[in-house]
Amino acid sequence: MVRMIPIVIGHKQVTQGVLDDTETWTYEVVRAHVTEVNGAQVQTNLFGKQFNMTWVARIHGNVKADSVSFMQNGVPDDKLEKMKVIQVRKHATRTDIYFSSDMEVNANGLE
Repeated sequence: MVRMIPIVIGHKQVTQGVLDDTETWTYEVVRAHVTEVNGAQVQTNLFGKQFNMTWVARIHGNVKADSVSFMQNGVPDDKLEKMKVIQVRKHATRTDIYFSSDMEVNANGLE
């Protein structure tokens, strides 16, 4: 079964100011094949780190992303939870975006 779902890709534009910088976000809805990437050894092999929950979104074409969000009915794009992009891999006809909803797991957090 192919799981093609719409996701929201966030693009961050930083404008340099005299005193501070401002971030402007734009959003793009794309269809992607999204798969969970779980298991400590798999994550260590892919990222060299472990996360609580990670996914890979395989998108047709050349795509850039600063964040990834799952769509929710009735919630505007700028109010969705922005998940951290861990890694982007470009292939001939698709882009694989690996992302996580949480921070890295380390030995101090394990009990």
